[in-house]
Amino acid sequence: MLKGKVTRPAIIEMGVADAAQLAKTKTFYEALLGETKYPYRLLTDMALLCVVTSDGSTQTTIYWEVPGDGTDLKKVYDDLIKNHGCEGVHPPHKPPKEMLLKGDLELATLADAAGNVLGLVTNPPYPPLT
Repeated sequence: MLKGKVTRPAIIEMGVADAAQLAKTKTFYEALLGETKYPYRLLTDMALLCVVTSDGSTQTTIYWEVPGDGTDLKKVYDDLIKNHGCEGVHPPHKPPKEMLLKGDLELATLADAAGNVLGLVTNPPYPPLT
């Protein structure tokens, strides 16, 4: 049972094919959201990121917050692979420097049994309001 190990959708990542598409996508979301500070804040505690994917694919990934640190992230990642039929895509890691929003942010991605990509994140850019 994973209840409590993953708390909320914290980041929505919009994948784009190249730098030109990235610029157009960011311009679109700035107009749509009326938000120019990047990463774009959604609601009160969720971020929207626009990134160029390594394989040029356009995909959207939702990153779910894992409370704790990188050790907790690794435990949940391993549990999803061993006990819930997921396949690892990118093991827990810090994002590249140019994407680093916070020094302690860590990410991981997996594919569920149907092949949908899901992400896990610790220390997302917008913590929940308490």
